Amino acid sequence: MTEPIQPAGVPPEELQPKQASAADILHFEKWLEELGERKATDLHLSVGTVPALRIDGAIRPMMEEGVISAERMERIVEYLLEAHDQELLHERKQLIISKTLKKSMRFRIHFFYSRGFLGVSMRYVPALVVPLADLPHAAILSELLSRTQGLFIVSGPFDSGRTSTVQAIIAECNQTRSNYIVTLESPIEHVVPSNQSVVVQREIGRDVASFSEGVSALSEEDVDVVVLGDIPDGAVLAGALTLATSGRLVIAIMEGNHAVSVLERLRDLVPPADRLRILHALSDALIGITTQMLLPKVGGGRMLVTSSMLATNPIKSLIRDDTFGQIPNIMQTSREQGMITMDKALAESVRRGLVALSDAKAYAIDINQFNVLASH
Repeated sequence: MTEPIQPAGVPPEELQPKQASAADILHFEKWLEELGERKATDLHLSVGTVPALRIDGAIRPMMEEGVISAERMERIVEYLLEAHDQELLHERKQLIISKTLKKSMRFRIHFFYSRGFLGVSMRYVPALVVPLADLPHAAILSELLSRTQGLFIVSGPFDSGRTSTVQAIIAECNQTRSNYIVTLESPIEHVVPSNQSVVVQREIGRDVASFSEGVSALSEEDVDVVVLGDIPDGAVLAGALTLATSGRLVIAIMEGNHAVSVLERLRDLVPPADRLRILHALSDALIGITTQMLLPKVGGGRMLVTSSMLATNPIKSLIRDDTFGQIPNIMQTSREQGMITMDKALAESVRRGLVALSDAKAYAIDINQFNVLASH
């Protein structure tokens, strides 16, 4: 068997097996406590390095802690995973789960291998759901809840608060509508209790084999609202569009920095021969797209900056014709309808003194357009 590669610069004694001890778990729980106290979003653990927190978007190594040994990492993984999940991890070489620790702290946890050693990356999932009315794109999201069918997409890069926004939508729907809501998630991050609505959460790989099988099954099920944690391929897109045009409200999470990039991603999920049909179906089903980013806030913390596009008749026409490039022009002249481009939203955040100009520029979509907007 090939020996694991030793991380550079780490003394061999730091990586040798040590006597199993509850001290490994006590150290781990101490790191979780510090995550909570310092309002960090992530905890990263790798063999040969000290633990590191992500605070306000920046990595902060916990230099006062010792370098993590291979033995300690194995103890932490054994503590976090059931036996069958440990087998899956060793077989697949990576695994993502959600788990509640210390009775009330919920995490999305990514287990992986790096240079032959186990590693763990943990994202904290706050239990408190932000009220829909407190979000900057509340008007667009409230409009969504007046609909009974169609497709609405919440987009943004990783670590942009997309899941939290969708949770706010579900919570509002759960309190104000009597619906049957089904989510397809990988994994389930927030556990949502039923209220006025019945909420059924299905985890990919545990409750259903794949997103495509889950979406296909829902076409034959009595469901009012469907929440998709992703649209990974053309089969899921086709199924989501079928649901969205047959009396179901479909809310999906996707990656993308602006509305046009989301539409391009959806178009490119299907082969060229099928794109005309899919684009027509998308134009019929689409309600709108919001895009969001979390930027460093002046004075500390982070701020949610959002862009919104509604699928008005002119935009639906551009989607059908595959001429997405003209959509930002329509958004720029449709502010009264609630639309705003990401560059405009960034420029407004700068003018209000909430975001530094340098930070906003780093996230601009069209730097020339942003410079013009920020200078006025």
